[in-house]
Amino acid sequence: MKKITIELSEEAYDQLKEITDLENLINRHRDKNRRDNYKIEEFVIGCIVDKIEQIKHFELVNPFIENNAQPVIKNRFKEIAKDKNIYIKDVADQLNMLPPNISKIFNNASQPRLELFIKIWIVLGCPPLHKCISLEEDEG
Repeated sequence: MKKITIELSEEAYDQLKEITDLENLINRHRDKNRRDNYKIEEFVIGCIVDKIEQIKHFELVNPFIENNAQPVIKNRFKEIAKDKNIYIKDVADQLNMLPPNISKIFNNASQPRLELFIKIWIVLGCPPLHKCISLEEDEG
């Protein structure tokens, strides 16, 4: 295993600490028996691994672009929520939204703007982004 050292500004470090603390809080909220605490270093490693997986994922779906087909972006929030036993009502409650609006997003009847996508992503526990979206060929 290789080791690297990075330097961060105080502000960047504080932001990473805040995000890590939030992730730990969310995990304990979902599972009261959970006692693990992610460290900042683990969060940074997770971000790097996630970025590498995103790049690999893009290489897999890139043929859509080469074939001049118009890819359609769909989210996988419904499957992720189901795997984590999170209900649409729970997501809606946490985001102060109506369940039918979340249902439309989860069923890909509409796609959320970036800000809402990120909020849903956080409520679902920040799964790897490449698992949150898929590209499909436009059938229209």
